[in-house]
Amino acid sequence: MIKSRIFIISCFYDGTNPSIFKCVDSILKLYKNPKIVVVDSDSSDKSYFKKLIKKKVTVLNVKNKNYDTGAYWIGFKNFPDYKFYYFLHDSIFLKKNLSFYEKFNLTTLRYFMSINMVGRFKIKKSRDKFYKNISNILNKNKTLYYYNGFDDEKQSKWCFNQIKKTDYFIPKTWISIFGPIFFCKPLVLKSLIKKKFNKILPNNKIQAQGMERLFGIAFQQEGLDVTNSLQGDINETKLQKKYAEKKFFNRL
Repeated sequence: MIKSRIFIISCFYDGTNPSIFKCVDSILKLYKNPKIVVVDSDSSDKSYFKKLIKKKVTVLNVKNKNYDTGAYWIGFKNFPDYKFYYFLHDSIFLKKNLSFYEKFNLTTLRYFMSINMVGRFKIKKSRDKFYKNISNILNKNKTLYYYNGFDDEKQSKWCFNQIKKTDYFIPKTWISIFGPIFFCKPLVLKSLIKKKFNKILPNNKIQAQGMERLFGIAFQQEGLDVTNSLQGDINETKLQKKYAEKKFFNRL
């Protein structure tokens, strides 16, 4: 039996930050009897399990050590029979019902232009075909763009080594997805698995941030529109809070 929608949330709880409860409550407020699954990322304090279970939330105590990416794949493996998947951080609070976006194969929270270099760059509009195509997607009238490359050499090397496990490749430029936080139909996930993308699992924060780049690459090489987004380009738009709000915390 195919079920409607499921929210899969990656969570690390240290007892000081109640964001997971606010995240769950924001979903419960907007949807009737939603299926919510929290994948615990080896939290130092697991007392929050009982509070979530009282809210009829499923908690997977799997000691996930592969950050949000690992949590997403664990969630999908355990609950493969849904029509639509919301993959969230525990620091995301929904402001509106997002059912409208379930007609799309993929929706992202935010995205950013990326380039196969280390650092952040301002690049003028180019006659190069690929640059021109991306420029037209984002804003036909702009002549200057911000490109976020890899955060450091270690991340770059890790991404290049990991993508060799798959049928994808790292291009000259592409569009990355913030988080990675995204919502999609199961056919998207099955396409990634078919090309072994689920074999890429980060083991530290810098690698987890590298997944923003790799998910963007994989989605685009599957022909998906990563600019179908709730909040747009992080370099060009204000961080809107109309549909969802992201909180940033200093956690280990």
